[in-house]
Amino acid sequence: LCVEHCIRTADFARTLQLLSSLAIMGSYCSCEETQKNIEQVKEDIEQRGMMAVVEEKVVLAASSVESFLDEKVAEAESGAKTAEAAAKTAEEGAKKDGAEVVDATLGAAAAAAAAVTGTVVVEFDAGSNGGVKMVSFKTPQVGLALVLSGGGCCASGKPKVAVKAVDKKGQAETLGVLKSWKVVSINGTPVTGLDQAQKLLAVCAAKLPQA
Repeated sequence: LCVEHCIRTADFARTLQLLSSLAIMGSYCSCEETQKNIEQVKEDIEQRGMMAVVEEKVVLAASSVESFLDEKVAEAESGAKTAEAAAKTAEEGAKKDGAEVVDATLGAAAAAAAAVTGTVVVEFDAGSNGGVKMVSFKTPQVGLALVLSGGGCCASGKPKVAVKAVDKKGQAETLGVLKSWKVVSINGTPVTGLDQAQKLLAVCAAKLPQA
């Protein structure tokens, strides 16, 4: 509108200044090229007329501004995604650290209970509904068998040591242990594998008095 007003009022100096500004915006020229743009605008006006040059430069300037805004929007979106990813990573790290602290605390509690009571304290993970179970075995015949569960081609996560079977009317059944419970620790020692769990349970149970 300002350019059109200058044309109508025959303010050619102001018109030329505005057109030069539009030319600079449209081509992202440096300050050193300003004079070159001015000369080019003069030639364009002489060859094609004032209004044709105005329309062309306005379009170029608008396109330039639009591209600039698109870049800034893309940068903002990228920054938001990066911040969101960082927040998620921090949250996951906090949850993992919290779980490790809880496991360590429960393991220490199991070890202390075993030492005080003279029993074998096995920490079980009874699932999302059952939570963590601390079971104290008082005699060597614990009455359960272990197996490595999960971790196959269609399963997610590492395989875990679980209760394969419970002897009928045995000590484990009497204490409420159920098949498929995961074994977390034995006398405070974290369970890392099937062989380790079986040997550790056998060694600790062998120290218990006969019924």
